[in-house]
Amino acid sequence: MSLSFHPLGLYFFAWFAIVPLLFAVENTKASTRFKAGLLFGFLFSLLSLFWIVFLQIPTTVKILMIVGMFILFLYIGVYFGTALIIARQIGIWFLPFVIAGLEYIKGLGELGFPWLSLGYTQARYPLVIQQASLYGIFGITFWLILLNVALYKTIMTRTRKYVIITVLIFVLPFIYSTSRLKQPSEKYISIGIVQPNIDPNLKFDRKMKNETFRRLLSLSIACAEHALEQTGNLPELIIWPETATPVFLKSPGTYRDLVVELSNRMNVPIFSGTPLIDRTNYELYNGAVLIEPGKDIEQEYKKIHLVPFGEHVPFDRYVPLFRKIDLGEGDYAPGNDYTVFHVDNFTFSCLICFESIFPELSHTFVNNGAELLVNITNDGWFGKISGPQQHNDMAILRTVENGVPLARSANNGISMVVDQYGRVLKETHLFEEGFISYRIPADRDITIYRRFGYLYPLACLVLVALLLAREQFMHYRK
Repeated sequence: MSLSFHPLGLYFFAWFAIVPLLFAVENTKASTRFKAGLLFGFLFSLLSLFWIVFLQIPTTVKILMIVGMFILFLYIGVYFGTALIIARQIGIWFLPFVIAGLEYIKGLGELGFPWLSLGYTQARYPLVIQQASLYGIFGITFWLILLNVALYKTIMTRTRKYVIITVLIFVLPFIYSTSRLKQPSEKYISIGIVQPNIDPNLKFDRKMKNETFRRLLSLSIACAEHALEQTGNLPELIIWPETATPVFLKSPGTYRDLVVELSNRMNVPIFSGTPLIDRTNYELYNGAVLIEPGKDIEQEYKKIHLVPFGEHVPFDRYVPLFRKIDLGEGDYAPGNDYTVFHVDNFTFSCLICFESIFPELSHTFVNNGAELLVNITNDGWFGKISGPQQHNDMAILRTVENGVPLARSANNGISMVVDQYGRVLKETHLFEEGFISYRIPADRDITIYRRFGYLYPLACLVLVALLLAREQFMHYRK
């Protein structure tokens, strides 16, 4: 299962990866099942997230992080152990409902961690992920577990009935996908994406400021010239990555003047990640601003879902004592506004860094009117192994769920353009300086998921709760 998350192209391993686990717990008592699920979840997490050890952070913070990492792996193991116990009570065929519901719970709140939701293994298979337009990422997890259960039953019984069931489960998403996928239509959004490839450890060094702005400005000019040469028109928006500017871009000064002058000279809006500060209470935010020709900076976004222990200590807004804890984390405040940015011909909303892995944020942005999702990030801390690829792939699902395209600008990569069907139209390589100039098909597809949001995982949880209650009732009656 962990290999299906790695950037090796083995995503199809998830189609049968759970089968050995189901055999391992066959006809076992509840405690054995829980231990097996705990071990499976721990090893699955370890082999999928081992790259965390190579994060480029101070040694003292890394030691604390490694301790927390092993706690996280056990935490994920508890979910699998719990799922196997519940399935023992209500039946193996209900395991898909259990795991889909538990994945939803695992992603809630300030400590939510939906990173290893199994459905993300299929991000690079457009013919599989179209079903996310019906019930979101958790529905793809449901399908994967159901397919594994059907394979397990087929191998166990070797009967024609289960062979047919397995084939139907596998084929149905492909039938739906072929009927849903369409060719791009008449409306397009012309965007430019800048990938400056600045070492995150040096970005805030004084000596690097001029070099950082030199790359951002020169790449933006090259991007605009390329768009003009290829299409005869300038980009409608140029996107810079998370914290692209190592200064407070809203504050008056030389660097702000450089960006405003560039936007005016090219006659192209520039969207950039930048630190923001509230001068009334001196709260610091991880944010983004829109610089428009002739308008300066009038629109901004403050990151809503902060990285726990990276950008703040969880629950520090509610427990004042937590604010005194110093683990080397940032001291950011969360934003509250689900901002929809307006440019001349379209609207868009911003997902900063790992906000792209929380479906509810994109769901709210699109329902508020965003026609394009913009994901800005700085994945240079992740190294070159599998972290950037995993993070990148998770953003793809937000397009299928909500029926809108996505443009992603990553400081060191991977930057990409994705259409509303989750098809990656263009992407960059890791740790390369460059840009993307692309006309994105801009039709919005009104999906069932967008209309009904989280009814599916909630329905899974309600069904599981009712079945458990029924089992307990039947047990007491006996």
